[in-house]
Amino acid sequence: MEIVIDGWAVGARFASCHIIPHHPKCGRLHGHTYAASARFRGEAAGPMDLMLDFGEVKRAMREVCEVLDHHVLIPAGHPDIRVREVGPNYDVRIVDKRYSLPKEDVLLLPVTACTAERLSEWFLGELLKKLKVGANVTEVSVGIDEGQGQGAWATRELVRSAARPSYKARGRSGIRRG
Repeated sequence: MEIVIDGWAVGARFASCHIIPHHPKCGRLHGHTYAASARFRGEAAGPMDLMLDFGEVKRAMREVCEVLDHHVLIPAGHPDIRVREVGPNYDVRIVDKRYSLPKEDVLLLPVTACTAERLSEWFLGELLKKLKVGANVTEVSVGIDEGQGQGAWATRELVRSAARPSYKARGRSGIRRG
């Protein structure tokens, strides 16, 4: 069984700016209106015979979107990006470019790139922190669209032991660009 939440339809969206170093076009600071969608696989269970409560999932997705909304997204783990605090600003050096941005406008993310692929992985991790996912859910996927019709999906298979539930990534990267 599968349930799907379409970010465009339910308002799980955010508008952000990013840069992809070394890309011929996206190597310039630019922005998108993004949407986050989610897919859950498993079985309905419990007294209400549900896999998950749609309202709780949408609330959690919108909360993660709010964190990203109207920020300049900077990947803290990119080897060619250097960030330094200078008073109320971040001095951001990206290859041969330099930006001075107000700290309040910047979100430093623990990723290697602010691509749809890496944003989907990060978003998936944040979503799982916010949701109480029961043992009846076996797999969760999150898609991040950079505008309608183009995006990337990250997937995690949920592996639980009797001692302690945990979330583990599949053996493969779990990313699909679409």
